This record gives sequence, C-alpha cells and structure tokens, in this order.
Amino acid sequence: MATVPKANGVDSVQSTLGVDRRIAASAVEDCSPTLLILSAIRFLREGLAEVLARDGAFAIVGTAADLDEALEIARARRPQIILLDAVFPNGLAAARTLGEQNLQISIVALALAETEDDVIAWAEAGISGYVPRTAAMAELVGLLSDVVRGEQTCSTRVAAGLLRRISTASRTGSDTRLRAKGPALTAREEQVVRLICTGLSNKEISRRLNIGLATTKSHVHNLLAKLELERRGQVARWSREHAEVLRDQS
Repeated sequence: MATVPKANGVDSVQSTLGVDRRIAASAVEDCSPTLLILSAIRFLREGLAEVLARDGAFAIVGTAADLDEALEIARARRPQIILLDAVFPNGLAAARTLGEQNLQISIVALALAETEDDVIAWAEAGISGYVPRTAAMAELVGLLSDVVRGEQTCSTRVAAGLLRRISTASRTGSDTRLRAKGPALTAREEQVVRLICTGLSNKEISRRLNIGLATTKSHVHNLLAKLELERRGQVARWSREHAEVLRDQS
C-alpha cells in the first residue's frame, strides 16, 4: 500500500490553515464598518487607507481623488462612512452633494479646523462628525468609531457656539426665515462677503482679518459654493438681494 509522504500532510495542514485565516479575515472585514476616503492628495488617501486597513477596525472599500470618482464608488459599494479631507477643493459643496444622494452614508470631515465658524459651516453642509486637525494618527480609529456610534468629541468652545446658535434661532425664530430666504452664513463668511463687496482682493482680505492667504481662499471658495455662485463678482449682487438675511444674522 502506498504511503503518503509526510511533507504532503504538512502542506495539507498549512493549506487548511491558510484557508481558515482567509475566512477569518473575511469575517472581520464583513463585520467592520466600511469606509471610503476622498482626498485630492494622493499620499494622504493612500497612507490613511494603509493605516486603517492594517488596524482592521474599518474595511476600506476605496479611495477617490475627485467627487465624481467618490460618487461612483459610493453608489457601487455603499460605504457606511466617507472620510472627506477638509481641504478638498470646494469641500463644503462636495459634502452637500454626497449627502444629497440618499445613500445613507455618514460623512466625516478629516483634519477640520476646530473653530466655531468652521464646525458650524461643515455641520450645515451635512457632515455627521469630524476629526480635528490637531488629532494624532493614533486617535483616528477611536474618533471614527465614535462617529459610527453617533458620538462626537468637540471642544468646549465649539459646544458653546453650537448652543448659542440654536438658542438664538429659537428665540428669534430666524432659523425658519433664513432657510426660506437664503443659506445661513457663519460670522466669518459674513465678514468675507462684506469685504468682497468693498472690492478687496484675497490678499487684502487676509490682512484685514489677520488670517492666512490660503485660509482666505478656502473661505471664498466655500462661500461661493454655499451661495451657488460661480464668480466672486456675483457676491455683491447676492449681498444686495439678501441684505435682510445679513442684517438678521448680524
């Protein structure tokens, strides 16, 4: 009777173990929240995908460099979370577009400046949570897991700002009027609108508000997206047509 060499038995056991590991890995992936990363910066999205995949807490369904690619992946793979880089071009508009797809996806802003104006602006754009730009890489999984559970850690200053915004809207009833007449602007966006209307350039606005030029450009881009305008020259006309909205918010 022929005997089976011992090496074949070892190979068989190793093959079985390999299959078991793949099944176990698949099971972990199946029960992990699924996530799509959207960033125009290649090394950032690829680096994040590698770190999160290595941790195993999230299953990465794809990375996207632009909004069209993100929408295509989101419709096909239905991730539970889209991690959207806060410096993504026209990021606020992208967040709104993603939220309007009715895909039941939580949008999380990555590396968001934790200021009252920025957090409120992104919240109004439809995000479910954010990762502050001061967060360490080691904190990322925990912060994303909090969002999955419906939780969000924020600074006391931001929490106070949100309470003030809700309280003011409740007392004045302005929230309903503002939605009917135009989008609500943050205090910083109102400042930018008024300075644009005076004819100041981005560099001059930066000096006037004592903020960086890149930050000013970001405010202008996001403002145009929120107002659904194509050029800054259209801001003056919008301001005249919505003068009452600006007075109500001041």
